[in-house]
Amino acid sequence: MPENKSTNSPTMIVINPPAWQRALYMVLFGLISYVALLFVYFLSVAQFILTIINGQKNDNLRYFASRINAYLRQILQFLSFEVDTVPFPFSALPESDQEDQTHTTTLER
Repeated sequence: MPENKSTNSPTMIVINPPAWQRALYMVLFGLISYVALLFVYFLSVAQFILTIINGQKNDNLRYFASRINAYLRQILQFLSFEVDTVPFPFSALPESDQEDQTHTTTLER
């Protein structure tokens, strides 16, 4: 006779989590946002140096920085209780606002 095993493993609630779980997410995403902000600073310094050397902005670097900025915006919206959906990697990575502009500029050249 096969055994009926019920799994009582905890599930991660990613939409409107309970207060204790949201507090843990807030600490985690506070740390992630700090690291991401430092990374954006590094990208801006790299963009500045490349602009001086090449005489023009690097579109790929600018697009990548805009994706990180969109992710930071997603984190800040969660931290400020503007949205209840837990940010990436528990939900979809947000798209960049400059996606269409970057690809259009690249195609025109």
